[in-house]
Amino acid sequence: MSSVRINGADVTVIGVLKGLVKEEEKVAKAFTDHTPDAVAISTSKEELAALRAKETHSDYELSTLEEVYKVYMEHFGAVRLPTPAYLKAIELADAAHVPVIPIDLNDEEFTDLYCKRIRGVDMVRESFYTRSIRRRKYRIGSAEEFALDWDKKVNRAKGFRQLEGDREAHMAQTLRNMASKHKRILAFVEFERSAGMERSLKTKKDD
Repeated sequence: MSSVRINGADVTVIGVLKGLVKEEEKVAKAFTDHTPDAVAISTSKEELAALRAKETHSDYELSTLEEVYKVYMEHFGAVRLPTPAYLKAIELADAAHVPVIPIDLNDEEFTDLYCKRIRGVDMVRESFYTRSIRRRKYRIGSAEEFALDWDKKVNRAKGFRQLEGDREAHMAQTLRNMASKHKRILAFVEFERSAGMERSLKTKKDD
């Protein structure tokens, strides 16, 4: 967790682990400690709408990558998708009558950047990696260590690394925009993107 002052607003960034149920406790404590007047989560507007449609959660189907991720993350506790930390953030924000803002790229923006960044060779490498994903070994000293190691390996191709960097920069800019309207912002960001997003956010922080 870290706090940055942007345009007179206090922005607190909290990295959350995808799928891990006990991350709900981290979210609840953050609300108690910071009493936000706005909440940001690292989803697209389309993903936020899907998270709010609770009746569809049981229809969520895991991809091959998500199935393997789940197996490893379960070393650290129960895992459920959609990500419990995001669902808890939405629940608490709604109860407190504060807005929830999706800060990630929307589907159209992501598609445009994907076409720009990802080359044919990147797609081929991703396909080979997905096929061998069950034979790979990962660091599992902690949930955070595993998440970072997983991210590093899944996004080892240059194009995918650039795409994740684009996401971080976009999320940081969206938070700057939010800071012009809200004074106490809680941002729940997937752990793997939180450090890069914070670096981008701090490059233009207030003095």
